[in-house]
Amino acid sequence: MRISTLAFLVVLVFNWVPFASTQTTTTGVLEGTVMDRNGAVIPRVTVSVTSPNLIRSQSATTDNQGRYRILNLPPGRYAITVEPALGFARFVKREVDVGLSKTSSVPIQLTPAETTATVTVSSTANGAVDTSSNTSGTSVSTEQFSNFITQRTVQSIYTIAPGVTRSGLRDVSGRDRDPSVAGSSGLENSYIMDGVNTTDPSFGGSGTSLPFEFVQEVEIKTGAYGAEYGLATGGIFNVLTKSGGNELHGDLFAYFAIKGMVRSTKHFPFTGSAPNGFSEIDAGFDLGGAFKQDKLWFFAAFNPQRRENSYFTQTLRESASNKVTTPFYAGKLTYAINRDHVLTFSTFGDFTKITGFRVAINGNAQALGGALSGFGAPESFSGRGEVGGDNYTVRLNSNITPNWISEFAFGAHRQRNNLHPSADISDVLAVTDNFAIVRNGVVLPVVDTNVDFGGTTGFLAFVDGRGGSLERGFARQGFGGRVTDQKRERLEAQARQQHILGRHTVKYGFEFYQNRLKLDSVFTGPTRDFGGGVVYSGFNVINRFGVCTVQGTTIVCPAGA
Repeated sequence: MRISTLAFLVVLVFNWVPFASTQTTTTGVLEGTVMDRNGAVIPRVTVSVTSPNLIRSQSATTDNQGRYRILNLPPGRYAITVEPALGFARFVKREVDVGLSKTSSVPIQLTPAETTATVTVSSTANGAVDTSSNTSGTSVSTEQFSNFITQRTVQSIYTIAPGVTRSGLRDVSGRDRDPSVAGSSGLENSYIMDGVNTTDPSFGGSGTSLPFEFVQEVEIKTGAYGAEYGLATGGIFNVLTKSGGNELHGDLFAYFAIKGMVRSTKHFPFTGSAPNGFSEIDAGFDLGGAFKQDKLWFFAAFNPQRRENSYFTQTLRESASNKVTTPFYAGKLTYAINRDHVLTFSTFGDFTKITGFRVAINGNAQALGGALSGFGAPESFSGRGEVGGDNYTVRLNSNITPNWISEFAFGAHRQRNNLHPSADISDVLAVTDNFAIVRNGVVLPVVDTNVDFGGTTGFLAFVDGRGGSLERGFARQGFGGRVTDQKRERLEAQARQQHILGRHTVKYGFEFYQNRLKLDSVFTGPTRDFGGGVVYSGFNVINRFGVCTVQGTTIVCPAGA
């Protein structure tokens, strides 16, 4: 089955605010007023900014009201400099934070040149609060979340924002995913990474994830976000990966857990398998630098993760396990065409493979009957699952004029959700009993008879269950679920324009999305012609037993049986 959908969005927004809020989904803004120590504004002075995250220094000249505004700045920490001019001393302010999709307001006070040679200000009280926007939420940078004691994926820090809580959804490694925002479900959020929409094109929720080491900053919008952020009734989670720099920098890291460090299972559910510990190794590196300083930067990261999960199966409490491997990767090239135009290409992926006992894939129980319980033939629950995928984006950030910026972006998001049995049972008919009898830890066999009830009932079969316990959902043979191949893809293009008219901003843009979905789903087993030209390549059989009682020498069954 193939499904293709198109979405067009044209946005025209007018912001009438004292200082215009002007930024894109991947950059921020620095603005403020330059004054002397008596509070008089100073026009026609040049304000420059530098940062390890900025490929070339940027500057702006104050207008007649002493205002300056520097646009299209990658998030990070900046140094603001005003060189000696008009009889004023040199001014430097360091450690100024610029947030993702935020406007940082930093006022500047100059002093006369004869009093001092340079005024240097170092302070973390740097105007990080965006006073030009009423959007609720928060931002967190790599310097902050790298020290958090939490699960090591970007999804696990989303709940840092007020109003964001865990939804109960987990990925195949048991980590939290798709949080709830203000009571909405985890599938109602929108997820953006490096400017590309990575929301699952099929069911919603996050279509990809990344480790901490790959990420520069995370912005979480929980309400009152602008019209340029559509396609969500929950929250907006905006993630920007790291870039290179003029100086070579990198990290080596390794984390591990052994099964002996995980608490044992003491309480078992009535249905479904029970976790029984895990072991994990999580190691990798990231490296950033410059092929040519102030011109071409690179960043590369690789983080293979391997986890082995242990379980007890339902009813018989037999041991089972699976292995989850995820070779996370990311890469980025940043090219400064000139001072006003920066071209960025980035790619990242999280191809994940699950082999062995099946519990759930991406939170979806892809199974028939009790296939997630482990109650039945071991091969019925053994297979290979594949989730995750790859992403690509090309983005051009331009300062067309001092008061006109633009962002052009093209992106592709691809993910999969596949489920396959072991090769030796791919042609075995799947048979499931709705009821089974267990006595002394053994499932009692079914006795076939030659008694033909005719019609759709067929021949009588029974189990003498006296002295045993009644259980549900026994996978007798074959693969206890559908063999599935899914491709979920999205192509997109965006053009965002912003004009500054004095104290006001005009925003307008265009977005194009094309979702492509492909689903192939079959049962294992042989091909069979059921008559009337209906031929199935693989099918399943469910034995629908009724429960009867023995009264003396008479077997009494429900009338419905």
